[in-house]
Amino acid sequence: MDKYTRQEREEIVSIFIENNRSIIATQRKLRQKYPNRPVPHKTPIYCLHCGTTADKPRSGSQRTSHNAENLALGRDSVAESPETSIRRRSSQLHISARRRMLKNEKMFSYKI
Repeated sequence: MDKYTRQEREEIVSIFIENNRSIIATQRKLRQKYPNRPVPHKTPIYCLHCGTTADKPRSGSQRTSHNAENLALGRDSVAESPETSIRRRSSQLHISARRRMLKNEKMFSYKI
């Protein structure tokens, strides 16, 4: 299901109830109402009807090394010595050796 706003999800539930809990009729109404968006499958409609329309909390651990301070440290470190490897740089800066941070900044170990 595409990302609908909370109001749109509440509207989907009300359309579902208005149409006597008919998935097909609900999908047809939604197709008329939102012609340029894909219609949700029957499972998300049932889940919205039975549960809550609020977003679920995000699972997983928070990113701790990918913040503005560490990005600035990484940028400065690359500017100082571009030939230093990512592993050595991460041990010097005491942050994880994940390459995502440097990749997002378009800094690669082979660029000097």
